[in-house]
Amino acid sequence: MDPMAGGGAIPLESARLGFPTLANEYNPVACSILEATLEYPFRFGPALAQTARKWGEAWRKRYVERMERFFPTPKDQNNESLLPPLCYIFARTVACPTTRHQTPLVPDWHLLKPKGGIPLVANPVVNKKTGSWTVEIRPVGVGRDALSEAPQRTYSKGKGISLFTGEVIPADWIKSQALQGKMGSALYAVALKTPQGVKFRPPLAIDEEALEAAEAQLAQWQGEWEAKNLLPTELIPDGSKTKEPMQRGIKRWADMFSPRQLLSLGVLMEELHALRPKIVAEEGPEMGEAVAHLLAFAIDKFTNYNSVLASWHTSHQVIRGVFDRHDFAFKTTFTEMAPIQPGSGLHWAISNAVDAYEQIAKLPKAAAASVAVTSQGSATSLVHLNDQSLDAVIVDPPYSDNVQYSELADFFYVWLKRSQGHRRPEWFSSIVCENAQEAVKNDARFRANVKKAKEAAVLAQAHYQQLMTDVFAEAKRTLRPEGVLTVMFTHKKQEAWEALFESLIAAGFIITATWPVKTESEHSLHQAKKNAAQSTVILIARVRAPGAGTGYFDARMQAEIKAAAERSAEHLASERLNPVDQLVGSFGPAMTVFSAYDRVRTDTGETVGVGRAIDIAADAVANWRIRQLAKGGLAGVEPEAQFALLCWATLGAAEFRFNEAKLLGHAVGMDVAALEEAGLITRKADKVNILSAAGRRREGPLREEEAQQLLFGWSAGDGKKLKRADALKIHPRDPVFRTHLDRAQALALVYADAGGGAPGIGAAKGFCARHSVKPGDATARLIEALLQAAPLAVRRPSSEMAGKFPEFLAWHAMLEPLFAIIPPDWAEKRPDQQALELLARPGDEEEDEGGEPDEDDEAEEEEDEE
Repeated sequence: MDPMAGGGAIPLESARLGFPTLANEYNPVACSILEATLEYPFRFGPALAQTARKWGEAWRKRYVERMERFFPTPKDQNNESLLPPLCYIFARTVACPTTRHQTPLVPDWHLLKPKGGIPLVANPVVNKKTGSWTVEIRPVGVGRDALSEAPQRTYSKGKGISLFTGEVIPADWIKSQALQGKMGSALYAVALKTPQGVKFRPPLAIDEEALEAAEAQLAQWQGEWEAKNLLPTELIPDGSKTKEPMQRGIKRWADMFSPRQLLSLGVLMEELHALRPKIVAEEGPEMGEAVAHLLAFAIDKFTNYNSVLASWHTSHQVIRGVFDRHDFAFKTTFTEMAPIQPGSGLHWAISNAVDAYEQIAKLPKAAAASVAVTSQGSATSLVHLNDQSLDAVIVDPPYSDNVQYSELADFFYVWLKRSQGHRRPEWFSSIVCENAQEAVKNDARFRANVKKAKEAAVLAQAHYQQLMTDVFAEAKRTLRPEGVLTVMFTHKKQEAWEALFESLIAAGFIITATWPVKTESEHSLHQAKKNAAQSTVILIARVRAPGAGTGYFDARMQAEIKAAAERSAEHLASERLNPVDQLVGSFGPAMTVFSAYDRVRTDTGETVGVGRAIDIAADAVANWRIRQLAKGGLAGVEPEAQFALLCWATLGAAEFRFNEAKLLGHAVGMDVAALEEAGLITRKADKVNILSAAGRRREGPLREEEAQQLLFGWSAGDGKKLKRADALKIHPRDPVFRTHLDRAQALALVYADAGGGAPGIGAAKGFCARHSVKPGDATARLIEALLQAAPLAVRRPSSEMAGKFPEFLAWHAMLEPLFAIIPPDWAEKRPDQQALELLARPGDEEEDEGGEPDEDDEAEEEEDEE
């Protein structure tokens, strides 16, 4: 059984393999997906897809017949049709505070940003006399019609700029206009699909007239539709993710759509209601309702890409859906589909939903495969199951506040209620999704009775953790004595792991293993600046024997935790899992020791939390890893340098999360604040960046008295002194260096300043002589270890990361001439060489410490959300 089945990936695989399978889910939108995923493929097979396509086309034709006049295709002077629209791009507008003319809020006028091609922009042309504006579609770059640069944005960080006066429009003004219902919209570009790619044109009079006609038609039909309950008039509830659109005047779910978008959806819903009896009559009740169900999903797909929160992706040349991210991010520019064209718009939405079902239905199945039994309700109370009735519970649980499921699902719920509520009233009887038993951390639900946001966060976390404990307790009740609980977990925050382990232990489980399974691509070179490791950890737990009693967090238990963690890291390294997974994978074996008892206390009776055990495991793996990298040891090397080494060796990136920095900092005895004060890292919100040698470089060298202050501290009354933050930076001509990492980075700067090569080696030898850096000393051992830890991205001279951290290539060039140490082989290997070596390697071969297999050169970076 999967008690929190979501979209059904786990129970689908179980059912396909022929196991008797149960699936439970709390959220009704997910339940609707489960029905189509876990039941229909086994009952109807691919035939349902063929039938749904037939009726989908009939539905689409009825829609087009009513709506095509609102999406006209312009004609030329000879009355020949021009290219039909692919989509329409709008800007939100507010009144200019001075002129009161409607001015657009556009964060980027680009329409096209091809990788290596010519960008296109919508260039605003202002008529101040009439208080109006239009656009020209212009290339940017070189050419007769090209602009030298893109037009100035008119919206940034909540503030606008008036096209008419150039004045800054305050964020409060924009928010006030929106809340009063005075924020408008203006069509400013139309995308056209051609054999040569997407083209653009400015809006024409026929486009504007169609928008006005659609708005007038909506005003005529809306009252009747609302009386028939075809449109979602429900108020949007307060929430963690819903607050942003609500602050922009979007108060009802129907407000998520422009007038023409809402007109389209009303017609679609009305036509589906009208067509459903005919579908059921011709296909029979079961097949007919299943067809209507898939067509209801097409409406949901359509809403996701046809809302005022959908936007145009200038690089990928596609519409970016509302849920491009797990939120309701407000967009000041939005996109509307041209829904009537064959092959796009509504046709695409129907095909997408039906094709997805067909692919599932065509998957191979065991001879014994059968429908999975689904249920709707809280995983904390599986009242329909007997005690000790299950062999296995397998669950991929919600991760704290990662995704606010019910808040986001409400967007679809209000439409499914109108398309599927007749056949599933038990799922769709509430105004929006029920959430009282939803196992997520949602601070917004606890703010009413507290004064501070932090207090709400604490209450929300406690609520989430209690629900997870209750879920696992119910799993324990339903499992047979020899049964197994498998939990899939991908969260990297230590706090999330602690909450998970605490819930499992409190529910009566002992953790017996954790297995990191690679579920994402390796690092691309452009991703190497961030820690992008994404493995799923498979955590195995079994019911703890009754009367396990109290364990004591003494030297023996701590030694057992440390040994278990190191054994796990060694094993996972031999399996070629990356260092992040080696670290996370050690938590389970550590918890095997800790969770063997009902409770763990100190010898003085104080309760010990699982965080203490995780810290010991993390420290053990960190120290083990340092030993692997620095064969001669790092005796005498300061904690800052050990932290830098661990960052590169474990995370393989220059940017990582605060919690990961905290975990590695703890391993060397430094907190993140101390590392920041030492000038080694920078922190912004949850992101931590390690600084390069160039990033730490001071403008000039220290004077002798400043060097003494750096080494021995500052005393009162010394007069004007160098600021500590500047003193902790480095310069290649400093008379002294505080740490071995400072000395190693300064050495790289000396090499670079001399131009590298033979001159660089000569300059570096002089530096070593002045600062007594000799073969075998701590600085040399540190450099050797850093080269072993270097990720692939900093090894290649042509890569972006090597340009940002050139010290690695400098150290690699200097290691043998200065210290008589053969550097690691960084020659790029062809794929067939890598494959042959992998097949031929003995089981005890040493791990390639820094490597990640090469990837195709990088999909482009995702654009920042507006």
